[in-house]
Amino acid sequence: MLDYLLIAALLLAPIPIFVWIRERRLGARTRELRSVLDHADALEHELQECRARLREIPPLVSRLPPAISLSAHATLTAEPEVQAALHDLLQHRLWLKQFGADASLAELKAASAALVHSREKLALQLDRLDEVRKELASAGGDMEKTHS
Repeated sequence: MLDYLLIAALLLAPIPIFVWIRERRLGARTRELRSVLDHADALEHELQECRARLREIPPLVSRLPPAISLSAHATLTAEPEVQAALHDLLQHRLWLKQFGADASLAELKAASAALVHSREKLALQLDRLDEVRKELASAGGDMEKTHS
């Protein structure tokens, strides 16, 4: 009888290990999927912020002489880039909807890395927009002082 119990214990021993490994993998996929969704949400928010900042620039430019405003107009060409980024974000969200549940951990990590890369590029654009906005506000203030 003891032999049967020992054999049964040896046969059943791998089951908890298998379950533990499976749960760890599923947990890693779930965490990575959540990370992708969080990055997508953050990117969408940052893109909307970028659009709002882009819309603040034309009124500032309109108060400046043409020579000064030319460099500011170059910054406004970022709008198509924002549109392209929003389109890419939509593509990511559609991919997640269609394939996210079955995507491998490697695919989810690649999607997360792509979103992080997009956010890093957008952060540079947002910084540049802040600089341009400050320069334009300063130039506008200087123009008002000289005309007063």
